[in-house]
Amino acid sequence: FFFFSSRRRHTRCREVSWARRCVQETGINAEYMGIQYRLYQGLMGVDHRRLHKHVSKAKKNVLSKNLYMKLLIKLFKFLVRRAGKPFHKAILRRLMLSKVHRPPMSISRLSRLQKGKLDKTIVCVATVTDDERLLEVPKMNICALKFTAGAKQRILKAGGSVMTLDQLIVKNPLGANTVLLRGPLTREALSHFGKPAGLPGSHTRPYAPTKGRNSEAPSKAQSHKNIHQYNNFAPVSYTHLTLPTILLVQISVVAVSLKKK
Repeated sequence: FFFFSSRRRHTRCREVSWARRCVQETGINAEYMGIQYRLYQGLMGVDHRRLHKHVSKAKKNVLSKNLYMKLLIKLFKFLVRRAGKPFHKAILRRLMLSKVHRPPMSISRLSRLQKGKLDKTIVCVATVTDDERLLEVPKMNICALKFTAGAKQRILKAGGSVMTLDQLIVKNPLGANTVLLRGPLTREALSHFGKPAGLPGSHTRPYAPTKGRNSEAPSKAQSHKNIHQYNNFAPVSYTHLTLPTILLVQISVVAVSLKKK
């Protein structure tokens, strides 16, 4: 009786492993035994159960219940399958991202990044927002998921155009003469995410002002005290304490010569 087991020792599949060993030694056709893969004489077969180590972990769909997002993903999945352009793959990958990884972009940032690309259409898989600090808005052709009311009004007033992703595909299916832009992921809002501010080991920034007399942020001494309050469990020694005494002790020191006479 020959028993073959893999390194992980699947005891529930010992009959399958025994049959595989018998098929290899006797040279029986694997298709006759009902096995889908082929076993070559003198070589061990491929273990298909371990292929899960190479499975792609990319997101297949979004958890959002937004119907428009689901239709866009369905559209770009079709374009990736039929056209296979890098433009479609990049937009599909960005549509799969969570909202935190799709930071909004202001028209001031878009105008700054547009330099040298005036004849191209800007594609941004995020929300385009207004920026009051920008006094003069240049002419821009922007395609985005969503526009705020102020941003849309200022772009159209400057002679530009706004469109959504589905409108861009109808006008330009292959994404020619476009440039993909996205906002920075290191936003100020991310500094407030995580463990509550003030707890030991927390690096989260509080929403309250961190400077001034009315600051709610703990000082360095308070933070040090809180850390020791939670983490310092060493036993306390009282040997250094002394009791009060009323006795007066006088010690006189006499110099003694240590030289030999």
